[in-house]
Amino acid sequence: MSDSTGLLDLQKRQQEHDEGHHRDVYTLPYPDRMNHYVLHFSKYVGRLSRDYADEETRMEQLEKTLADSFIVALAAANTLNLDLQAQLEEMFGIEAEGVAEWAEQLDPADDPMDSEEVQDWLFQRMAAPAGSMSNAMESLDHMEPMNTRELLEEETVEIVSDLLIAAENLDIDLEALLDDRWTRIEEESIL
Repeated sequence: MSDSTGLLDLQKRQQEHDEGHHRDVYTLPYPDRMNHYVLHFSKYVGRLSRDYADEETRMEQLEKTLADSFIVALAAANTLNLDLQAQLEEMFGIEAEGVAEWAEQLDPADDPMDSEEVQDWLFQRMAAPAGSMSNAMESLDHMEPMNTRELLEEETVEIVSDLLIAAENLDIDLEALLDDRWTRIEEESIL
């Protein structure tokens, strides 16, 4: 049994954060909220596509992208009313307790990728779901026949699993990273 925070606990923390510090987005109708999150994922794919001058800058950007992407994935899961724990169990056929254990279970490799490899890998892994989600949201705008919700659910869970794998490879404490990012955002809020 892991001492690490459970995914549902992180989802609840994100819900509280969004209610208090992102009311502009939190009060949008669900389709508009999902569109906002899809735009964020596309922005993060763009961030991953950049060349960074040195290792320190690359790690700063990877940590920022991991935190921001995971936060948006939590918000998207909440909007879709997804239990990420149950969804990961179903998708991968494994059980784990807490974020750290999920990261270990999803990436049991003994030879972790370095930061440049993680950046390239995560760029490729996030580009496909971000593009697919963009297509789903556009199809919804056109009222085209597509199971938009199912696709958004699957791609959200895929992004979460990829972010967990990236954090494991970079030996990043994702929970601490999220706490730090939430705190900084909340400190910048005037209300």
